[in-house]
Amino acid sequence: MIRMLFLVFLAFALLWGVRYSDGKGWIPADRARLPYLQQVAGDRAIVAWRTSQRHPSGARLEWGFEQDSGNGPIEWEKTAGDSIPSNQNLSYCDHHVLLTGLPSGRKIHYRAFNDSHFIGEGQFRTDPGPDFDGHIRAWILGDSGTGSPVQYAVRDSMMGHLAGLPLDMLVHVGDMAYSDGRDGEFTARFFRPYRSLLSSTPCWPAPGNHEMKNADSATQSGPYFEAFILPTEGECGGLASGTEAFYSFDYGPIHFISLDSSGDAIDPEGAMIAWLEEDLSATDRRWIIAFFHHPPYSRGSHPSNNFRDSQGRLVKMREVAVPVLEAGGVDLVLAGHSHVYERSALIQGVYGYGEPPSHPVTDRELLRGEGKILQWSGDTYHQVDSLGTVYSVIGNGGSGVKKTGDHPVMVSTRAINGSALLTIEGDRLLFESVSITGEVIDQIVIDRSPKRFAND
Repeated sequence: MIRMLFLVFLAFALLWGVRYSDGKGWIPADRARLPYLQQVAGDRAIVAWRTSQRHPSGARLEWGFEQDSGNGPIEWEKTAGDSIPSNQNLSYCDHHVLLTGLPSGRKIHYRAFNDSHFIGEGQFRTDPGPDFDGHIRAWILGDSGTGSPVQYAVRDSMMGHLAGLPLDMLVHVGDMAYSDGRDGEFTARFFRPYRSLLSSTPCWPAPGNHEMKNADSATQSGPYFEAFILPTEGECGGLASGTEAFYSFDYGPIHFISLDSSGDAIDPEGAMIAWLEEDLSATDRRWIIAFFHHPPYSRGSHPSNNFRDSQGRLVKMREVAVPVLEAGGVDLVLAGHSHVYERSALIQGVYGYGEPPSHPVTDRELLRGEGKILQWSGDTYHQVDSLGTVYSVIGNGGSGVKKTGDHPVMVSTRAINGSALLTIEGDRLLFESVSITGEVIDQIVIDRSPKRFAND
């Protein structure tokens, strides 16, 4: 009897240990990565997941459209997918199912299986199309992948801020799998903390320097490239890049661009910059948003005025990529790496060319005098002829935060953990910084609607 009680206690303790180590609940050992969405854009969507070798094949999806009333029965369709052994961990298999020909703005429910074995379920809404004028919401997250209580608290603060409002996507600006971007770190510090969200919300990432410790942009190999299925041939809108290291996609009236600031691509004569120029010239979407890891402007844990910091990547992004982005009409640029929250004025032409190693950006009053700060104060920036860009650093998603000063272009700088919410509705873009406590600590509106009166 005593032995039996001991075994029961031991089993309970082991189960609790799994729950505790996971942080927020138990994940079955044979389902390492529960279903997560990829490439929800245009007329397509991908559902991916990972299992143990107990379920090496037979990937399929049962899916159907929710009735407009929300009450009618779902007519389930079945679509087969692909299953391949993981290159990073031979104990697992990765699976995905591609859906194409989907109509705009419809809600889809799905259930994932390997043969008859149920894996998980979720739901999502398809791309609403370029003429959509309703709300589109994106959660902006950076430098989150610590596995710490802070990471979970930042997640919960944003979910509380949303209060049930639907998200269209998660945009991650990199460093999602500390410390080295290993396969197990992706599972434990990205897929597990956000598993409920990822089943209904696609993630669009940019590679961070910690991911690149065990990945290679040139060969598109390593855990980062195995974790995500990113567009390379223009299949999600935008111009074909030929690589998952940098890419673009369209969602609703927005054109998104993800750049690789962590590899070897920051070259004015290189493939990424050439592609970026062509991609920007080709898009006709109402809004353009770019995101990458290393910020062109920051006075957080990584100052952008020092070429010695981060192999000069912050300086290179400012001097090489930013002029191209601004010439192409980019409205908002998002980055991480520097563990702080920062948000700029509406600016243009602040490139900071200078002699190494400082590569200084001139002080604020000089920038004003040169006409490079288009608008500083107020809670709304009015774009005229689509001129001006706002820059934000959202490197406060899970790591320790640090502020080393106020950058000349930054209106708001806060050394507090958190994340950001982007909401676009027609000609209005709202950007909110939400702290770990759930407080909105900064917000700005970019408004490009025609003014009613001459004196507005």
